[in-house]
Amino acid sequence: MKNYFFYTAIILFCLTNFSNVLFAQSTNEKYKALNDYLGTIIKDTTQILYVAKEKINSNETLNIFGLNEILIVDSQGNWKSDTRLYKKKDFEKMKKEYKNRCLPGNRIWCNEDFWSKDNFINKKVVLESMNTNKGIELIIEKYNKFDIKVYGFSEPIYYQNKKHIVFTMHTSHMAGATTLIIIMQKVKGKWIVTHIGSNPNIIN
Repeated sequence: MKNYFFYTAIILFCLTNFSNVLFAQSTNEKYKALNDYLGTIIKDTTQILYVAKEKINSNETLNIFGLNEILIVDSQGNWKSDTRLYKKKDFEKMKKEYKNRCLPGNRIWCNEDFWSKDNFINKKVVLESMNTNKGIELIIEKYNKFDIKVYGFSEPIYYQNKKHIVFTMHTSHMAGATTLIIIMQKVKGKWIVTHIGSNPNIIN
């Protein structure tokens, strides 16, 4: 009987560790995709990168994806409408897995889900709160700089059995704000942008 409990404990321990390893690998892969994307829009990894410390609510990602206002990039770098990526069955599966993952804060932001500097390969990441009534205005006042651009990101999520990674990117600056979903696929070991999506009626 003692041997039974001993081996049961060993099996449970191994299963738990294996599950933790898989989770860590999945998380690392998602953050690799996010950093691969950042590398396409910010070439100099030593420049100061202002990032909202709060993650964007993944409900925002799901809401925008569900509109099916999706563009695909062709071989010439041109964007055109693509309604084929959205599959109701796949979308509902993604929605079931990732909906309501964080406590909602102001507007699109999570209340208790934060980024850390270690999540980014950029060497000079400055994390600032956007989950306030004034948003970027407070950051501009703090640094006394009017050309600041703050990037916000949701937790990347998987679509179509991990074929695609999807996340929301929000850019905020003095002139206004833009919110898009970024859809990526892994090609030859690197995550590349294949689609983007938007909500023309979003209130940032």
